[in-house]
Amino acid sequence: MQNASPIVLRCVQSSTYSEEGELPGATNTQATPTDEVLFQVESSGENDKPFYIECEAIGEPAPKYYWIKNGKKFEWQTYDDRISQQTGRGTLSISKPSDVDLGQYQCFAENQYGIANIELYGWPKPTVHWMYFYTNGGFKTINSSRMTLDPEGNLCSTSTTKYEYKYGNRVLLNVISSGVSAAQNKREPERQYVTRKNEVAYRGKQSELYCIYGGTMKENTLVKLVTVSGVQIILHQLERVRYVNKSIKSGVLTSSIIAAVPYFIKEPERANKAEDETVEFVCEAGGFPEPAIKWIHNGKPISEAPDNPRREVYKNKIIIRDLVKNDTGNYGCNATNSLGYVYKDVYVNVLSLAPEITEAPRDTQVVDNQDVNMTCKVLGAPNPIIKWIHNGKELTGGRYEIQENGDLLIRSVQFDHKGNYTCYAENKLGNTSASARLDVKRHTYITDGPENYEVEARRPATFRCNAVADETLNLEILWLKDDQPIDFDGEPRFVKTTDYSLTITKTIELDSGLYTCLAKTELDEVAAKAQLTVQDVPNPPSMKSVKCNVKDATISWTPMGDNRSPILYYIIQYNTSFTPEEWKDAYSHVPAAEMTYNIPPQPLGELHFPLCETKPEVPHKNPDNVKGEGDRPDNLVITWTPMPQIEHNAPGFKYRIYWKRDIPGKDYGEPKEIMDYRVDRYVVPNQPSFQQYRIKVVAANEMGDASVSPPEVIGPTTALLSWNPVPLDTVRGHFKGYKIKTWSDTSLNFKEIQVQEETRRLWSPISTLTLKTTLKCTFSITSTMVLPSETLSFDTPEGKPGEMQDLEAIPLGSSAFLLLWEKPDKPNGILTGYNIYYAEVDSSLKVDQQVPRNPQIKDPNKKSAKLGGLKPGTKYRIYISANTSVGESPQKFFIERQTKPVGLYPPSPPRFEYDVKKVGQTASVIVHWLPSQSGNPGSQFFVKYRKKGQSEYLKTEHEKNEDFLVVSGLEPATAYEFIVTSVDGDHYADSDPQEVNTYDVDGPTIKVSENVATAGWFIGMMLAIAFLLLLLIIVCIFKRNRGGKYAVHEREQANGRHDYPDEGGFHEYSQPLDNKSHGRASMGSEPKIGPESDTDSMAEYGDGDTGRFTEDGSFIGQYVPSNMKQLGNSGALQGANNNAMATYV
Repeated sequence: MQNASPIVLRCVQSSTYSEEGELPGATNTQATPTDEVLFQVESSGENDKPFYIECEAIGEPAPKYYWIKNGKKFEWQTYDDRISQQTGRGTLSISKPSDVDLGQYQCFAENQYGIANIELYGWPKPTVHWMYFYTNGGFKTINSSRMTLDPEGNLCSTSTTKYEYKYGNRVLLNVISSGVSAAQNKREPERQYVTRKNEVAYRGKQSELYCIYGGTMKENTLVKLVTVSGVQIILHQLERVRYVNKSIKSGVLTSSIIAAVPYFIKEPERANKAEDETVEFVCEAGGFPEPAIKWIHNGKPISEAPDNPRREVYKNKIIIRDLVKNDTGNYGCNATNSLGYVYKDVYVNVLSLAPEITEAPRDTQVVDNQDVNMTCKVLGAPNPIIKWIHNGKELTGGRYEIQENGDLLIRSVQFDHKGNYTCYAENKLGNTSASARLDVKRHTYITDGPENYEVEARRPATFRCNAVADETLNLEILWLKDDQPIDFDGEPRFVKTTDYSLTITKTIELDSGLYTCLAKTELDEVAAKAQLTVQDVPNPPSMKSVKCNVKDATISWTPMGDNRSPILYYIIQYNTSFTPEEWKDAYSHVPAAEMTYNIPPQPLGELHFPLCETKPEVPHKNPDNVKGEGDRPDNLVITWTPMPQIEHNAPGFKYRIYWKRDIPGKDYGEPKEIMDYRVDRYVVPNQPSFQQYRIKVVAANEMGDASVSPPEVIGPTTALLSWNPVPLDTVRGHFKGYKIKTWSDTSLNFKEIQVQEETRRLWSPISTLTLKTTLKCTFSITSTMVLPSETLSFDTPEGKPGEMQDLEAIPLGSSAFLLLWEKPDKPNGILTGYNIYYAEVDSSLKVDQQVPRNPQIKDPNKKSAKLGGLKPGTKYRIYISANTSVGESPQKFFIERQTKPVGLYPPSPPRFEYDVKKVGQTASVIVHWLPSQSGNPGSQFFVKYRKKGQSEYLKTEHEKNEDFLVVSGLEPATAYEFIVTSVDGDHYADSDPQEVNTYDVDGPTIKVSENVATAGWFIGMMLAIAFLLLLLIIVCIFKRNRGGKYAVHEREQANGRHDYPDEGGFHEYSQPLDNKSHGRASMGSEPKIGPESDTDSMAEYGDGDTGRFTEDGSFIGQYVPSNMKQLGNSGALQGANNNAMATYV
């Protein structure tokens, strides 16, 4: 049977449109047009402006069009060539609009299945212009606040001036002068135009209410935009105006009625249905007055449609049950009130189709843990039932989800999901199927991704990246910077090595950014990102201003960039008129947050930043480094650092030296004045030995003493050594003095002091002592061989430790660091531990308050600790200081490090060791966490344990700051199973379980369980056994080969013996061959009888003693004891033939 459809009417408001594929047997209005079409009528001197009345319908067979205008059939062909209809469409084209074209137009499209229609209005739009036209022929457009155009096109003027005319009908407006000034010419308001009292405003439209008054009033009109129930209303209100000697006048306001043409709240929708199904059309409309809804069937009111008992018609909906083929048709919803109407065409298309797969599934490859969608698009009516079959089994639930469109969605694919998949579609008219194969590959993952990196400029930076992919896929590793591929050819500093690492040979600040390692295959890709921060020295700050004040100079500057390394401080330098080429530090540690600073210029100096000249003043400081020592028993040497000229502040500079004995109530005496500023010492003679003094040095000039009080210094602070002189008559040689040698118990570095004086000098100082040290010294005479004196020992007092110089932080996961340090170079006493602090550094480089680590380090021998509980991806400043009993290091050493981002990689499985301890009647296990040395070690850990044989584990709290944890309260004499879990963010990794046995509390203490293969005692034992085996092998080889080393034949020939037979072989070892011989056989080819025994041969050399030779084969019988038994009588050769030769090896 041929497919057919009723008409679908399409009304478009432009010249182009898109059309979707339609099923046969359908009717619908594609778009609802506007209810008005405005056109402009041709007038003299203007170009033609054609307009179009759009109408288009679709259907099978193709529809025929006709038009109705103002209720009568419109024969557009009678309008010669001014009106035409587009080919294949119902659209009318009116090339030369005229007033006769005004009216109501209806387009009808008809085929054998129904009629669709649409209605429009065409209105000619009037144009009204007002202009000034002067008597002299000139004119101009009106642009005056006194002129207002009312909705009917009338021009209203609140007041007039001369030479104003109305152009159109050329009505002359003659303005007569009142004879008074404009300021005195007052007229009461006179109403010219007011919107009628009951103005109708339409929903969605703009409505203007006019209130125009004449008279000499204030030009202060309030314009307010109000939205009421979706209606925009412009209100023109006349403000109250006060006139001289007259009462207040007010304007008149009109009221408006808000109305609305019908509009759809819920539009009916077209439907494609199968037989025996139900279709429902819903139509809800709003408007004011409330619209009435009428249903249309195939272009006629529903009341005139053929009776259908399966059709139910309600006010706002139509329901048709148990559809049959003949129910195919067009339905329309018309909502009408007194202001207009709204109309929507829909259709029901009753189909009867066997299932047809329009888009079959295709063979697909996917990696595990991904979602995959297998396509199966099916067309059929009634709607087919779709099933999916995998390897012969129907799929239901779980990871499988059959979509409404028939596709199969498999969530988080696993390897057992691979195989053949069949899409099976069935309805009452038939069935069909299509199959495809799904292959599951291993997903790609990064085993060693790049990590955040900070590097100094001009140094290399390397990012590493290793990935693993399915062996059947091609793995490609790409590098991106800020999500853009890196051009290795265009930038030779970027090098991609054979192991996929990225190296930047000479970094610059612009290399900073986010670097991405992208591991990619044909099926998937995975990325790991890391931040590169290239730190360079900061750019020089820009000097904004220098303000020279009376007693100081205010400097302002602007930082020009820190080049990604936080500015720690600023250095302010200056030079003076005394040293114009030398720049000195005025302040070397100006806080980084400061942008202005006050510098106190020195009087009599010119500070060049820029030139600031100062007036003479007293010195602003006193000399530094004032000390009091003695180089003789009877003097006091006062030293200081000379003050440069820039600090003199006025002419007549001098030092005033004060000193006194450190006796309560004693006053300073007359000072000693030194006029040369370059002098750095003064010697006070004739002072008692080994006394303590109070000393101060004051700077002064012709303006007076320094403006600050000098500090009092107590001295001397050195050790004084005394000794008994050596009598000169005991000195063998020229006496040149004494030599003092000193050292400490912590260092064997000797220091020598030469005392080049006469023998009557009885003491000498030792300075620069190390705190809390046992110092040792000896005395000796220079240039003699006299032995030194006995060693003298004394202790220095304890002080605070010096600043530490070494600290490193290794990231542990994303929220912890492993801290490593070395002891301070100057402990200045007995160390009692270390203090560790940390503080966050925010994005503006502001350092938060220091937080102490809990607990602090109490073991002075410990050189590492874990700092946990930190925030991931956060920069921290980490401080460390040492402690003695006196206190903490005055200056904390610090570094800045950033924790890793959270959740990038799971931690690697850890290992652990343990000790079992007895605590009362229970046992405790001390678990030592041994994080992985490769990969991600994790930030913290906890312990899971259970009795052996139980199913549930008990868990401890997470340990964040230590690498050990105590599990207490365990039952004695019980077997437990322990697991240590490393944690990093939301990722966990368990160790291999270990069995832990707790003996009875009276039993032994279990030491740490360790693998025998890695135990130290086992390795040592194996090495010892290997060494003994090697030694045994060497001895055996030596014993096996030593007999051939002794050349007895040559020795006897050298001593005159030549009676050996001519046969070959080794004659000295030859012996008869018989079956009873147990000695060593001759190496010759024939049996031989030896000419003599070994005794005869030895008698010639051994003084008749045949047994005296050593085991190396030489005849040295004179050194062998005479009572040594002959070897022939030994048990080793019993039973041997008498003619056998005895061989010694």
